[in-house]
Amino acid sequence: MKTNTWKLVTVVVVLSMLVGGLAACGTPAPPPAPTEPPPPEATEPPPPEATEPPPAEPVTLRVGATTIWDAINPATGWESYTLRYWFHDGLIEWAELQTFEPGLAETWEVSDDGLVWTFKVREGLTFHDGTPCTAEDMAWSFNFLMEGMIGPLETYVVGFEEVVALDPTTLQITVSEPTALMLTARLHYAWILPRSVWEGMTYDEIMEFEDISAVIGTGPYKLVEYVEDEYMIVEANEDYYRGKPVIDRIVIQQYGTEDVMVQALLAGEVDLILEVPVTAVQPLEAAENVEVAIMDSLSLDDLVINSHVNGTQPESLNDPAVRLAIDYAIDKEEIIDVAYAGYGHVAASILPPAMGDWVNPGLAPLPFDPDEGNRILEEAGYLDSDGDGIREDADGNPLEYRLYAEELGSAARVLEIISDGLAEIGISAPPTLMDGDALYDLLEPDWDFDMILWGWGWDPDPDFAVYCFTCDSIEAWLSDCGYCNDEYDAIYEEQGMTLDEEERRELIREAQEILFNDRPYINLVYPLTIQAWRSDRFTFTDFSAGDVLIKWTLVKDPQPVQ
Repeated sequence: MKTNTWKLVTVVVVLSMLVGGLAACGTPAPPPAPTEPPPPEATEPPPPEATEPPPAEPVTLRVGATTIWDAINPATGWESYTLRYWFHDGLIEWAELQTFEPGLAETWEVSDDGLVWTFKVREGLTFHDGTPCTAEDMAWSFNFLMEGMIGPLETYVVGFEEVVALDPTTLQITVSEPTALMLTARLHYAWILPRSVWEGMTYDEIMEFEDISAVIGTGPYKLVEYVEDEYMIVEANEDYYRGKPVIDRIVIQQYGTEDVMVQALLAGEVDLILEVPVTAVQPLEAAENVEVAIMDSLSLDDLVINSHVNGTQPESLNDPAVRLAIDYAIDKEEIIDVAYAGYGHVAASILPPAMGDWVNPGLAPLPFDPDEGNRILEEAGYLDSDGDGIREDADGNPLEYRLYAEELGSAARVLEIISDGLAEIGISAPPTLMDGDALYDLLEPDWDFDMILWGWGWDPDPDFAVYCFTCDSIEAWLSDCGYCNDEYDAIYEEQGMTLDEEERRELIREAQEILFNDRPYINLVYPLTIQAWRSDRFTFTDFSAGDVLIKWTLVKDPQPVQ
């Protein structure tokens, strides 16, 4: 960080006194009467010239990353929600892993029948482009989302029947049925978008919109420059309702590899890196002027098993016995040791431990036990009749499955461990790495895969995680496994209407148990979030949200080192 050098200007004034002598000529005159010389006139030194101190340089945080986001447009972007939160606000804000607080809404109340929510919104709000953000603008934004024009956000207004502004500071939302999700699972992601940007666009125009105005919101930062796959520059919103952020400017620099990014941190080219590769943790911890934080996260890494009724997976892969045997054949501890360097926990439920009491405590990960896997397959009638090491079903079809992952990070090592374990129980699943776009194309609409290594970063409320296994989530393009179970769907619907938190918690736990037994996923690892920064440039003290760049932490916590 550059240091301001203040130059001190010293003005020196030298005062001189002139002493005169008397000279006489001709007849001497009588000596004059003794007199005292006149005192010098009082003088003031001239005032120093007025000088202005040089303006303070903006506080700039330089961030290193291997990817910035998948799309600038919130209508086509499904990733990097930490970053998108910098630009957008909701009526309610997510503060810590399980804490919510007022956002653009100061207070609210709900009718006795649970159908009408009335919010008192803050006065004087403006969007980044200077246009006002009143209750009328918020009502327009919610209705815009309800039309399905911004796909990734449509889920968060499901069940909204009517949204109107009663006056400039009063917003009323009417829902179709009482909901337990309004404050914790809806309004913090249902961002308020400006009509000055989006009004009048057709759906096709929205989907092709790539201007930086696509991220105009009311949030603490404004996007000022973005070059895809290179860098992004954001500047603080001086009119932000919570006060101007401490950090004036954030520059995100994209690097081609994790190693180059780590070296940039060590060399002082960046101040912070978003995701520390596990192989770099110990070197960074040992480095001078570098601090490393290891935090719980809301992430799950898993093996998706194609469960779509019209999928191209072999029929044997739909057998619960085969899925159970596969679970026993995957050495999750080895995956954590080899691919995560120990920075993760073996997974059981779809919900990570950071979700606290929502996690079903009765679910435990299966141990690595190929012998048990073999026993299960034997009893289910899958035999290796020709002695080639691969079992067959009753019709002689070999248990040969396609095992895919995106060509990224340690995915190759994880696939090798999975493939080797499956070989021990007579299943052939050679690893295949591919481009991320090609991998996505295997899902909708053909469901043309068997198993995919996958990962999620869940919302803080469990609703979204549980929703992603419903039949409706398939049509919403939020299912990656194609799982559909009417009994499960009924539980999901009930939990959303259950206002008693303890009763809702039991329903969420029941949903987790169904998924654990049906295994549309084999849950592998709860990875930890690891971030590092230059301690000679910035201090970070709040890790409660599992990410030092989460909006609510970023606005108030980091301080530049003077």
